[in-house]
Amino acid sequence: MRTSHLFLAFMLGATACRTRVSSSVEGRNSVAAADRDPELLVARGREHAETGDLLRAEQYFAAALGAGADDRKVLPLLLRVCVASSHYRYAIDHVEVALARDPTNSRLRFVSGALHSLIGAHAAARERLERTARELNADPEIQFSVGTFFRDDLVDTVGADRYFREYLRLAPSGVHAEEARASSMERLR
Repeated sequence: MRTSHLFLAFMLGATACRTRVSSSVEGRNSVAAADRDPELLVARGREHAETGDLLRAEQYFAAALGAGADDRKVLPLLLRVCVASSHYRYAIDHVEVALARDPTNSRLRFVSGALHSLIGAHAAARERLERTARELNADPEIQFSVGTFFRDDLVDTVGADRYFREYLRLAPSGVHAEEARASSMERLR
C-alpha cells in the first residue's frame, strides 16, 4: 500500500482534534450567514456528504465549526470530505489552523504530515512526521507509517529502517510485522 493511502486510512480512522477552525479557513463557505445553528449545519453537511455533494458538505462542515460545533466530531468529517474530493490543500489549511490553536496535538500534527506528503511537500511532511514519531513513540502504527513515508516517499531505506525496527519492537506480531521485517535493512526473524 502506498504511503499516502496508509496515512489516509490511519488519519481518517484515528483523528481526534480539539480546536476551532477560524473564519479565514471558511473562505470557501457559501452557506447563508443566517444559518448558524451548528447542529443543523452538521446535519446538512452529512446529508450532502451522503449524496456525494462533497463541496457542499465541506462548506457546511466548515460553517458548523465556525458556528461553534464540537470540533472533535466535525473536523474529522470535514477532513474526510476534503480528502475524498482531493482538496488536500484546503484540508491542510483546516488542520494547520487547528494545530496553531493546539500545538501539542500530536495526532493532528501526524495528519498534517500525511496531508503534506500527499501534495509532495516532503520537507514539511518529514518535519511533522518525525516530531510525531518522537512524541508518540509508543504507538506502533505511527512508527510504521513514518517508516513507509521514508521508504516510499523519500526513498530513504536508512531513515525508514529505524521506524520499522521500532514498530517491530512495539508490535512484533502486529498487522504490519511482515512488511516491516521485509523493509528492514538487515533481515530480521
